[in-house]
Amino acid sequence: MITIVKSIFQLLMEQFRHMGMAVRLAIYDTRANNAHKYLGNLWEILDPLFQVLTYAVIFGGGFRASAPVDNIPYFVWMAVGFSAWYLVNQGFSDSIRAIQTQIELVRNVKFPVSILPTIRIIQVFPAVISVTAVAAISMALQGLFHPNLYWLQIFYYLPAALIMLLFLGIFSATINILIPDYDLAIRQVLRLLFFVSGILFQPEKGGNVFSTLIFYITRINPFYYIVNGWRETFLYNKWFWDSPLIMAMFWLEVALFALIGTHLYLKFKDQLIDFI
Repeated sequence: MITIVKSIFQLLMEQFRHMGMAVRLAIYDTRANNAHKYLGNLWEILDPLFQVLTYAVIFGGGFRASAPVDNIPYFVWMAVGFSAWYLVNQGFSDSIRAIQTQIELVRNVKFPVSILPTIRIIQVFPAVISVTAVAAISMALQGLFHPNLYWLQIFYYLPAALIMLLFLGIFSATINILIPDYDLAIRQVLRLLFFVSGILFQPEKGGNVFSTLIFYITRINPFYYIVNGWRETFLYNKWFWDSPLIMAMFWLEVALFALIGTHLYLKFKDQLIDFI
């Protein structure tokens, strides 16, 4: 156990030591992927914008719809949550195939395999920034853009999201090589999680068995913790320590993925190329 814990901290330190290289590789890979498109890298911004506007129109009727709680306009409520959801969902789904699709980089450039998921996570940030800008503009238009001390919690929730994505990415990228069907299976799960992560509506206990089940699923869903935390920071002015049980459950889940993911990664690290 002590060895695994030390390895977890070593993986974290590897991310910091090679962050500059990870950023450069993320920029290069993004440009390469969009080189053949007329709008190029602009699609990294346009794609999430179209998504958030589509959900707003279909599920909320645009700016006119009221929010599920506290009379916050639906578009504002949804856009703030969607910016967090896009980070965790896209960062996670992209990191699943990170090792499998980028293993050639390790042969050409000397750096640890563990930063390959980090490269994928970094590539999501331009899209997240664009959705966040839309959320901020919508807040300003509705008179809800009021920076205060609560907003400093972004320095808690953002690192929490990135740490979760790192260890989920290492776990999933390793599993995906060992079990080729993992990628397709987990994408179906992510489609379901979208509707039980509090993105389009606030889950409430009661009413019927199904709604109560969704309510409890959201409470153990680490993605919901980040999405809800984003809203509590920018819309509801609540501190993250006001929900100690959900916070403890989130970090327990992150620790579990860190232990299992690090163990699997270290066990198969030297054989990953052979499996591919």
